Amino acid sequence: MNPRDSHPVSLPIDLTIQILARLPTKSLLRFRSVCKLWREVLSQKQFVDLHFALSSRTRGVAIESPDHAASTPDLVCVDPILGVSAFSLDFLDDRVKIRASCNGLLCCSSVRSRGVYYVCNPMTREFRVLPRTRERPFTRSEPEYEATLVGLGFDPATWRIHVAIAGFHRSFGRWPRGGDRRLVCKVFDAATGAWTRFAASMCDEFTCMNRNQSVYAGCSMNWLTHCCRYVSVLDLENMLWGKITLPDEVLATQQGTRFYLLELEGSVSVVQMSRFWMSTWVLKDRAKEEWALVDRVNLRCIDGYAASVFPISQTKDVVFMATQKKILMHDRNSRVWKEVYGVEGNFTYPLWFSAFAFGSTLFPCRQAIFHMHSVRRARRSFFLLAHKSAGRRESHLRSSYKKRGPTFGRSESSIECCLPKKLGQM
Repeated sequence: MNPRDSHPVSLPIDLTIQILARLPTKSLLRFRSVCKLWREVLSQKQFVDLHFALSSRTRGVAIESPDHAASTPDLVCVDPILGVSAFSLDFLDDRVKIRASCNGLLCCSSVRSRGVYYVCNPMTREFRVLPRTRERPFTRSEPEYEATLVGLGFDPATWRIHVAIAGFHRSFGRWPRGGDRRLVCKVFDAATGAWTRFAASMCDEFTCMNRNQSVYAGCSMNWLTHCCRYVSVLDLENMLWGKITLPDEVLATQQGTRFYLLELEGSVSVVQMSRFWMSTWVLKDRAKEEWALVDRVNLRCIDGYAASVFPISQTKDVVFMATQKKILMHDRNSRVWKEVYGVEGNFTYPLWFSAFAFGSTLFPCRQAIFHMHSVRRARRSFFLLAHKSAGRRESHLRSSYKKRGPTFGRSESSIECCLPKKLGQM
């Protein structure tokens, strides 16, 4: 063999990026220390968006530890491909409770300090402390309203964060009754870094399960009401509450069924469960309130759990469901059920109260908003960095040519395209 043939040939940068974008988040975090080029590439918005577009198909479940005595909760992530892995929120240095999840970010409330909320990415261990929701101290004559609803919204296109908390106001410690119920809502917008407060008259009720299942879609947050006749919608742009009526087929078959609100491919989805069937509806047109039935699953295979199982997370391929002590996964293509996680011992707290839809991402949570000029600046720096790397590589090959003669590796003086202009070009 000619020794010149053994000269290592490095892959083109565009092919390297496509390979890296298909790796798990934990691996990418380790690969940041490989070299300066990889560290810069893995931090660019284009790459983070590409990685999210590919990894969003494999979203799973994050389960909070049942050990409430722990100062910081340990989390278990159940992924349909990678299996079960553990991580912690110890970097917050506070005892917190997970309240909402959206696109790989978590919204947590402090247990020790009321009114303190965090937005964090447990994979990158980045976090942001939000301004206190109330500056004045709590008093008996003017208590804080009950934080019934907590929602987190993160737009992957703009990297914009919204946090909404809402509850029924209590005057002088009394619970509101009848038609005088006033829902007080506060919305945090990362673009301004402040809370916006407004109130609305609302007579709706929300169950403990419905409070945990908030869905962010189309710059709005959605919750399913206790009556299960419509979805309550918070428009984040106009700061208004609205309603979306459930499908007529669902309303006609409400007796003996349960309903849950989940996200599916970026849209609002309602899961209707009876003793033997699970039907999944997706909101196709918000303005016209048009729903479409996308899946119907027979529950006879899990007849022992059908009466108490709760859907937690779903994609177009799988759906995760929680029982008292187990997490089940249903493959929608093969129609096969599998137990993917279980809790041992004398565990009485149901898993569905501590499980959230979760998919690991590289999204940051420190930036307030990623403006379009920042996107263009990031793109320019990305290509300049790639060209600089290509120039160093060409210079190295030229010096090797003078010393050892020509090599058989391909040399590129420039890189035409490192990332697809559209995420669909893959």
